[in-house]
Amino acid sequence: MFVLGPRFNTNYDGMTIRYEEAIERAQTIAPVAKRNAQATEELRRMPDENLQAILDSGLMPLMRPRMFGGYEADWMTSIDCVSEVARFCGSTGWCMAFLILHQIWLSLYPEETQRYVYEHQADPRIVSAFNPLGTIKEVPGGLEVSGRWRFGSAGDHCQWAIVGGVIKSEDGSTKKYNVLLKPEQFKIDRVWNSLGLKGSGSNDILVEPTFVPYSFTYKIDDALMGRAPGNMVHSGILYRTPFVFSMGFAVMTPMHGIARGAYESFIDFTAARAAGPRGKSAEMERVQTAIGESKAEIDLAYLITEKLTATTFDGIKRGRVDAVRQRRDMALVQRFLQSAVDRLFDLSGANGLDVDVALGRHWRDLHAIGHHAQWAAPAMQVAGRDALGLPPMATDVYQFS
Repeated sequence: MFVLGPRFNTNYDGMTIRYEEAIERAQTIAPVAKRNAQATEELRRMPDENLQAILDSGLMPLMRPRMFGGYEADWMTSIDCVSEVARFCGSTGWCMAFLILHQIWLSLYPEETQRYVYEHQADPRIVSAFNPLGTIKEVPGGLEVSGRWRFGSAGDHCQWAIVGGVIKSEDGSTKKYNVLLKPEQFKIDRVWNSLGLKGSGSNDILVEPTFVPYSFTYKIDDALMGRAPGNMVHSGILYRTPFVFSMGFAVMTPMHGIARGAYESFIDFTAARAAGPRGKSAEMERVQTAIGESKAEIDLAYLITEKLTATTFDGIKRGRVDAVRQRRDMALVQRFLQSAVDRLFDLSGANGLDVDVALGRHWRDLHAIGHHAQWAAPAMQVAGRDALGLPPMATDVYQFS
């Protein structure tokens, strides 16, 4: 792995695939992702060959519950597998992460709903869009869902969709739902044309008015607190832990590999760079110092992530203090990784702008993830308010009962 030294003990013993085997499987995807990196950007979605490599690797069940043939891997194994791919192509790593991790989102639904999906598709490919942009209203037996949801990554390759919505009552109260849509209930509108993660195919999900039974829904607030219908279906720690502790990992997962790829790209072309008027770049003190600083930040981000998984998914009941600390530290991980890559990109000169040099693509991809709504949450402010003994803000999602 990129970070050397002993691993944290995650206290997690549910995984049914060896860590080394999982990494070896991820490494079968990497050369395909590397070879197709430019084509992925030009297509604005993953090529079919990239998707097939992910499916052929056998990693789709990585985070799936054992009941449905899954390996019940821990978060660090998932991050390390995705990193093997994202270090060559951030868009493919991003899509791979969500294709694998959506198996956890599926585990929040009632058992009969999970069975329905796995009986219809052994490796279900699920696109998601949780921002409540569409319309959801209650009807007898369930919900009527319609509208347009943005940023459905890898949606071109998916047969199922999870979208979020809010029902507002006359008294001002709200009910927030995530609903699962069947293949015939949604379409993908190919509108994605982004500066970063260009090949992620994060297109719009279109839904004409359609009926969704309550069995294909769960209340978001219930899931955050560990009370979703599926929370008691599986015995694994990952599926019983309140979702407030899991929801940030998916967005963060590919960032580690992208930062690693940027670092490796900078090292490669700096070491081979011919001497200029001021000598060889590799022999400059400021370049050497920048490399050391960026490597340290990438390592620190990884170590913080390891500590987060080791102290969260251990079977011990966690509360507000743990949730606030976790999201605070995740925000720090994002800052470390972005700082590390920014430093190297700023020193890359015109070489870093060459489309044949991976550094520029990694820089764009990392900044694209940095624009995700997850990082707009006031994680540091919430931590500061708690330290000062101030009451939670109205938008605070860490209000454990």
